[in-house]
Amino acid sequence: MKVIDRVYGEEEIMESVLIDLINSKVVQRLKGISQFGMPREYYHINGFSRYEHSVGVLILLRRLGASIEEQVAGLLHDVSHTAFSHVVDWAIGDPTREDFQDKNHLKFIEKSELKGILTKYNLDYSKIAKIEEFGLLEQEAPGLCADRVDYTLREMRLFGDKGVDFMIKSLANFDGKIVFNFLKAAEAFAFGYARCQKEHWGGNQARVRYYILADILKEAIEKKIICLDDLYRTESQVLNILMSSGNEHILGKLNALRNGFKIINFSGEGGVLIKKKFRYVDPDVIVGCETKKLSELSSEYGKNLKIQKVEGGVPASVRIIY
Repeated sequence: MKVIDRVYGEEEIMESVLIDLINSKVVQRLKGISQFGMPREYYHINGFSRYEHSVGVLILLRRLGASIEEQVAGLLHDVSHTAFSHVVDWAIGDPTREDFQDKNHLKFIEKSELKGILTKYNLDYSKIAKIEEFGLLEQEAPGLCADRVDYTLREMRLFGDKGVDFMIKSLANFDGKIVFNFLKAAEAFAFGYARCQKEHWGGNQARVRYYILADILKEAIEKKIICLDDLYRTESQVLNILMSSGNEHILGKLNALRNGFKIINFSGEGGVLIKKKFRYVDPDVIVGCETKKLSELSSEYGKNLKIQKVEGGVPASVRIIY
């Protein structure tokens, strides 16, 4: 199987287990799940699917020399995402943690066709589901991992960052963890990540859109227009149900997401407190025979990181005008 990826280019996949998993209904469903939480029609910027991201994670892990088990875990790490991804955390979970999917990952794999495919190739599905045990795939922030690196590089590529290829070439596997070979590449990635956090993930426009769609989902679940199982369809399928509901509240909010609204900073009565998960990175960089944190090597990034930590976790109090 030949894969053409917008970040890494061409990759030839020969392993039968990976081909079978990629072609499974569960993985193919991710083509209908947006990385940014909602389709472009309802979002303010272009995005990409969780399928594209998942295959990207697989390619990155392959190029870093990951085991076949870790490659499989990487390919499958997002299969348990619901439609609208982390928006569901705003509706029925915790928006500051965004861990609804993580809590349900093992159960999802166990009940899906993936269990049979993995068993066929003598892979332990329960081990594959424990993504935190694969050091290249998953690391606690502020470290690097294939998941975090891929969605960041993919977004940077999407918005025309010309340094992406240099960053990719500078990534290395150091004792089972992702690090950078070159300080400049680490700086470029870290500042790019901070920009994504400030201007996109943690920005008011994204936060308010999550808030509005979460309100729609709450209404739909409360009025039994959809149930939790419906969220394991594609986003277009769920949106079709919502659009056919006849519910004025839901239809009005969907219309606002499509056609726009105004956000005003407002702390008085009638304001809405918008919380969002704060993200930051502090990559490891190879120095001689060891690694050091970027913030220790770059005074510029060290200062910037302190500012990020002060400003990044502050909730926004706004008024939304539809």
